[in-house]
Amino acid sequence: MCCHNLRLILVSLIERSGQLTETGRRDTRRIRRIAAARKDLTPERLVRDHASAVLGLCLTYTRNFHDSEDIMQDVFLQAFTKLSTLRDSTRVRPWLLKIAKRKCIDYSRKRRPCYSIAETGVVPARPDDGNEHIVRVHTAISKLPTGYREVIALYYLDGRDCAAVARSLGISEVAVRRRLVRARLLLHDLLVEDES
Repeated sequence: MCCHNLRLILVSLIERSGQLTETGRRDTRRIRRIAAARKDLTPERLVRDHASAVLGLCLTYTRNFHDSEDIMQDVFLQAFTKLSTLRDSTRVRPWLLKIAKRKCIDYSRKRRPCYSIAETGVVPARPDDGNEHIVRVHTAISKLPTGYREVIALYYLDGRDCAAVARSLGISEVAVRRRLVRARLLLHDLLVEDES
């Protein structure tokens, strides 16, 4: 028997006995909300509700759409197989983004070129995608620290509002707004530096 079902049974027994405190009532509502959310966790719904956020995060790390799609598929495959380990089903998005972040880090470690110490050649630059402005912006975004890069990707590339970004990253809305301001300033400085 699933631990969530066992909790629901225990809560209903305690409620019937009339020995439930206010804290117990809040816990009961929380347990019921989690159980209801768990029923709605189907692979189709996970992909429909969270694919754009996962893809946006992957794009900030890889800067390549095709690689990001591959990583996104790996994220959802792992999520489907590990769905039973999710404790709080109301926190699916932060859980998925954490998996995506780990997958992206693994991807970048595997793709990092290995050069010998004697080798002094310069790594070739990325080929130009045609639009110089887009390439400059993506290059500047890639130079941002991870926390700022994630916020920029979720807010601008995924089109989420500050509240949704905060829920996705597990931080407050105030922190999201601060990171957005700092990220914009850093991006401006990087783009001005790139022009000169």
